[in-house]
Amino acid sequence: MKDLLISLGFDYKENAKDVLIKPYTNHEKYSIEINLEKNNINFGDKIFFNDSRNSNQNITKPEDLVVLECVDRLLKKGYKPQNIILEKVYPTGHGTSGRLDILVTNKDNKAFMMIECKTWGKEFDKAYDKLKKDGGQLFTYFQQDKDAQILVLYTSELINKKLEYKNEIIKIEEEYRNTSNVKDFFDRWNKVTKNNGVFNDWNTPYNYESKALTPKDLIDIKQEDSSFIFNRFMEILRHNVVSDKPNAFNKIFTLFLCKIMDEKNTKTNDQLEFQWLEGIDDHISFQKRLTDLYQKGMKEFLDKEVTDLSDKEFEERFGTRLNQINDTTIKQEILNEFTKIRLQKNNEFAIKDVFDEETFNENAIVVKEIVELLQGYKIRYTKKQQFLSDFFELLLTTGLKQEVGQFFTPVPIAKFIIRSMPFDKIIKEKLTKGERDELLPNVIDYAVGSGHFITEAMDEIQKELNKISPDDFIEDTSKKIKAWKEAHFDWAFDYVYGIEKDYRLVKTAKVGCYLHGDGLAKVIHGDGLSSFSNTKEFKGKLKYSDRNYPQDNKKFDIVVSNPPYSVESFKNASTKFDKNDFELYEKLTDQSKEIETLFIERTKQLLKDGGIAGIILPSSILTGGGIYTKTREIILKYFEIIAITEFGSNTFMATDIDTLALFLRRKNNTEHINILASVNKAFESKIDITIKSIEKPLSKYIFYVWENISFEDYISLIENNPNENILNHQIYKNYIDKYTFNKILEIEKEKFFYFILIYKQKLLITKTNKGLAKTKEEKKKENNEEKYFLGYEFSSRRRSEGIHPIQRKKSIDECTSLYDNNSYENLLKVNSYVYSAFNGEEKSIEESLKENIFYIDLIDMIDFKKINFDKFISINIKNKIEIKSKWERVKLGDYIEFSKKSKRPASNGLSKGKYPFFTSSQIQDKWEDFCDYNIESIIIGDGGNSSIFISSNFSASDHNFIFNSKYNEISNKYIFFYYKTNFRLILNGLQGIALKNISKNYIENLEIPLAPKDIQEKIINEMETLELFEKDSKDNIEILKNEIKNQISQSLGKEKTLSKICDMKAGKFVSASDIEDTKTLENYPCYGGNGLRGYTKTFTHEGIFSLIGRQGALCGNVHRVTGQFHATEHALVVTPFENIDTNWLYHKLKEMNLNQYATGVAQPGLSVKNLNDISVLVPSFQEQQQIVKQIEEIEDKIQNIEKELKNLPTKKAEILNKYL
Repeated sequence: MKDLLISLGFDYKENAKDVLIKPYTNHEKYSIEINLEKNNINFGDKIFFNDSRNSNQNITKPEDLVVLECVDRLLKKGYKPQNIILEKVYPTGHGTSGRLDILVTNKDNKAFMMIECKTWGKEFDKAYDKLKKDGGQLFTYFQQDKDAQILVLYTSELINKKLEYKNEIIKIEEEYRNTSNVKDFFDRWNKVTKNNGVFNDWNTPYNYESKALTPKDLIDIKQEDSSFIFNRFMEILRHNVVSDKPNAFNKIFTLFLCKIMDEKNTKTNDQLEFQWLEGIDDHISFQKRLTDLYQKGMKEFLDKEVTDLSDKEFEERFGTRLNQINDTTIKQEILNEFTKIRLQKNNEFAIKDVFDEETFNENAIVVKEIVELLQGYKIRYTKKQQFLSDFFELLLTTGLKQEVGQFFTPVPIAKFIIRSMPFDKIIKEKLTKGERDELLPNVIDYAVGSGHFITEAMDEIQKELNKISPDDFIEDTSKKIKAWKEAHFDWAFDYVYGIEKDYRLVKTAKVGCYLHGDGLAKVIHGDGLSSFSNTKEFKGKLKYSDRNYPQDNKKFDIVVSNPPYSVESFKNASTKFDKNDFELYEKLTDQSKEIETLFIERTKQLLKDGGIAGIILPSSILTGGGIYTKTREIILKYFEIIAITEFGSNTFMATDIDTLALFLRRKNNTEHINILASVNKAFESKIDITIKSIEKPLSKYIFYVWENISFEDYISLIENNPNENILNHQIYKNYIDKYTFNKILEIEKEKFFYFILIYKQKLLITKTNKGLAKTKEEKKKENNEEKYFLGYEFSSRRRSEGIHPIQRKKSIDECTSLYDNNSYENLLKVNSYVYSAFNGEEKSIEESLKENIFYIDLIDMIDFKKINFDKFISINIKNKIEIKSKWERVKLGDYIEFSKKSKRPASNGLSKGKYPFFTSSQIQDKWEDFCDYNIESIIIGDGGNSSIFISSNFSASDHNFIFNSKYNEISNKYIFFYYKTNFRLILNGLQGIALKNISKNYIENLEIPLAPKDIQEKIINEMETLELFEKDSKDNIEILKNEIKNQISQSLGKEKTLSKICDMKAGKFVSASDIEDTKTLENYPCYGGNGLRGYTKTFTHEGIFSLIGRQGALCGNVHRVTGQFHATEHALVVTPFENIDTNWLYHKLKEMNLNQYATGVAQPGLSVKNLNDISVLVPSFQEQQQIVKQIEEIEDKIQNIEKELKNLPTKKAEILNKYL
């Protein structure tokens, strides 16, 4: 304390013991004394406590010294001692009162400043948090004396012999005085405190003036700031009754544009324009300044001239002439009228309707509050600022209205598409090539919208640049790389393009580029479908037309976009393109709305040969008729389809249109022309010539499409002399009913052309929603699984709006299965497979993704048997599954013979017996004492889930087909292992609505590769080895499970009742209507008597607990749950007492078979009373922990075995692939 007093200027008093005194020369004969012996402060004869005449205080707590230091600072500043009141008492409601540390009054003895003092560190931080949460004590005191003009939260501390202080200041606005209670005041407060203006050199006592911000005063946005700013913005709109939210969100982007302009063009120590200057600004001067910033920003960032007349421009244009009138009042009157015209209307800052002075002032309050909210934060960064990006995303997903056909792409989807494309390889190739102005990939989004694709592309390119060593390249290239590694995104203006028709979104995208790292992408206000050569808005690379193909631009390496869909009568609304610009134009009618088809053709026009694209489109692009058919022809002719990702209903926030992402690689324009010429030649010469390196392509086409038709048969069709086999074929019959022969030949030639065009293309298909659910419950489950696959969900809940990770305390990047933000090679994420597919690689799919992604040949996605060849591309492949093999494929029916079907019902069968009894179940668990079949046979269940077995000496139910090989050429076991491994071939035969069955005819028509007998034997031997491993592994798991039981049951210890080692209490009732099926961010798992029941809005427990089911036939089951959860009244929550290990208790309860203690017949149940009396042997706490450790080691072994078992289907498939 003595050090503090000396630093304040106190000195020992003459003729006194242990008394320090400080005179204040700026206050006549005034001083404060400290008696160290009595630990007492005498504040003099003018500073008193509350309304008493007492000026003495005993020092009892550290806060008393903070008050002393603050009083000292006030006196030095010039505040009069008679205006300082200590511990002013105010009623705080319910018969209680509070003491304000310091009240400063003005010359009229009315409240001027209220100061609450706190000790440095935790106490001050706690009070500041409380202030921001609900206003704290200061807001309560203000409600009792609304004359106060300033509220101050204050602290100080002597640190390294230097006195430091902090103050958070709230300037009282008039509207705050009109509030009726603390909550109302807090809601209206802008949640922004000042940290200067009371004790600083530039201001005088009794006058508050906050110093203007400079760029160096701005603070970086932290994680918690993004949600705070957003929620505060929403609160400003609410308490100012702003009804047009989309307009308000649009205007905040205008304000961001002003702030970006201000930060960009203001020197470090100069005053910023984007701020409310306390004591200087009024609403008119403030908005004039904002309008000037807006005008400059629009010109610099968007190249738009805004019609306006600033005060400076007014003076330049009219000042001299008006001064000649010699009447300054006229000049001022004219300027005032100009100001009214400028501001008192719905201008760029009209968050509320403005049409006169009153409405201007109402709106001006809103603008001021929003600016004060933003002004202290820095929003321009040279590198990506994630928290600012989060705020930007909140604004987009919550407030910005999406016009017809527009659906903003969520950031995770933009990341997925960008991370799936080989940016790294393209960048290295271009840098190695070293062409001037072509060192990086040229990227374009022709419908840029919110700008997510271009900002993510910029981020990806910069990340790759940061990894590259400049020394690996030629000198000129090396210099560029070094500069770009230093000045992030400086390259973007030359290489990244965005086009957007909606002016609001142009502004939004440009702001987005800055908020994501100060990137200057070339964002153009224009129509992405406009003519390349005749559009004045197009700049740089967009001005070019290819010399050989004038419709094409061919300047871009990468196209990424989510163009608008389904825009009514768009042809009539556009004057920027015509029939000369698009092949598809002639297919449009005045009512056409399929605008996305033109964007497909625009993709073809923009990309260089070998260029790549990732585009989000409606699913109708693959299966629609009319113009969609012509669009698919463009896709198949000009692109290689690399992958298709089908998005479920949870992907986008604002659309119910089914969507997908197409990943494409541009072919050259001549490839399909050359193939067509070869097709014509093959038909004319009737010779099976090699086309596109495919040997005997016509034979392959005939075999694939025309079943049981030979090459010679097909030639008879081409020669217009169809033989008997053609005449009797169903395809020909379908043709001849509808078409002339010439038309048939034309269609066949077209089919053959597209067959060759796509023959070697294999696609990766991804489905975020599996799409297999039939019932309502299954769909809910599938819906929830999709959210976890995506890694996010949307919320419209107040104060929780926008997109959120699906798992608490994790980021979307951590949750999603779509992409790894840092790796192209993480096979647990879909992007790695798409990336590999772009590079011509087919990766083995991880088990966790097999239900969502698969590879398929493109020819299997198009039905070449249809006589109306519409090139529909089907993602849902069911009936046509072609097994590739180097061996001849034969029909199974030609090589097997069926045994007579059994007549025994499936209800037959014993739990024990001499011979296995097979039903159509996939599990064989029944037996018989007699044998119906005594030769080795294959058994296929004909209904339900179907099944396949092989056995000798067995019985079977009437729902099985039983057959065996009738020739030595093919082995029973080979047939069995082939179809067991490719069981989907069997399942594809299930037909029917309620009960599904497989027909004998379907089995007969299945195909199988006729491998040589020695190959069959190798397959059988390796398969049997795996089957034996599978059996041994399952046996080992059972042995290990018994070891766990033994660890518990054989442990010794003191005998105790359950009541002595744990507490068992039933959970809390929850209505069935309050239990949801789907997991969201806002709900918690709900456990009942038999485990998980669903999800509720509340949780009853948090931690690790055992739950015992207490009701129903399965009562006594034990589950271990962790985290936050709701236990219902049908579950007993078990809480272990001291020295009882939670996990040991869980295993002990499981081992006890608690169901045996159930009472009741109709509705069995367990009572806590009965359970409490059960005795168990309890080892010491250390022994319990040792047992748990041993159990966990056993469980790890089980998990490792189960992991190996999961890989068996893949290993079996690999055996077939190896030999067949």
